[in-house]
Amino acid sequence: MMPAARIALWVAIVGSMAVLLRSLLLEPIPFWLAVALLGCFTLLATLGWLLPGLQMYGDVVTRGPANARSVALTFDDGPHPATTRQVLAMLARGGHRATFFLVGRKVVSHPEVVREIHQAGHTIGLHSFAHERLYSYKPPHQVVADIRATQHAILDACGVRSTLFRPPIGHVSPRTAAGATRAGVTLVAWSVRGLDGLAANPDRVLRRIMRGLAPGAIVALHDAAEHDNYEPAALAALPAILTEIENRGLETVGVEQFIDPAEQ
Repeated sequence: MMPAARIALWVAIVGSMAVLLRSLLLEPIPFWLAVALLGCFTLLATLGWLLPGLQMYGDVVTRGPANARSVALTFDDGPHPATTRQVLAMLARGGHRATFFLVGRKVVSHPEVVREIHQAGHTIGLHSFAHERLYSYKPPHQVVADIRATQHAILDACGVRSTLFRPPIGHVSPRTAAGATRAGVTLVAWSVRGLDGLAANPDRVLRRIMRGLAPGAIVALHDAAEHDNYEPAALAALPAILTEIENRGLETVGVEQFIDPAEQ
């Protein structure tokens, strides 16, 4: 079934065309009304861009089934030789599995860490080659080229060809969605995220995760900083997160377990 946000977008597009035709064939609508309608359309389109879970511009995996009795921990912005290894050690102590969405240029710099992630049994995903802040403005053919470059870097590092893609910052524009489709990758977002970036408080990160830690949740955290200039608060919060997962009787799985094989 088509997501509600995508239906709303199509309704808005058709409505805008109807208003335009009315203005051309009959008489223009009042200026204030035109401005208001334009503002509403812009707001709707922007929300779809910033909130990937709405799936306005394409299919995005945001969670698994509610009866899964498992959660998918995901980590972005690595690999980093220090912080990623700390995360790997914490996961190993409890036998937990996770998915690491890796930045291509860091993969080239630290292939040995990528191999450690793979050898530990974790899933590897794509997080673009250079983590550009304006990535969502790239035209589809550049998105495809970027995905291919990241795939090749990971393949060279550990022999894995990943088809799981989380765009930088998670933004999914129409261009990003089109590029991902052409590249044959699956867009992955989250159902809960820790917001564990610069100056984040580990206790607040933990509370955010606890609120959304339910069967089928996809949890978004970081194993490295975007520019490797600080330690993400997730590292301090992770032991308590893992303990809570165990106390709730949940299993940790790679995010691919929540994806229909036909979609991969």
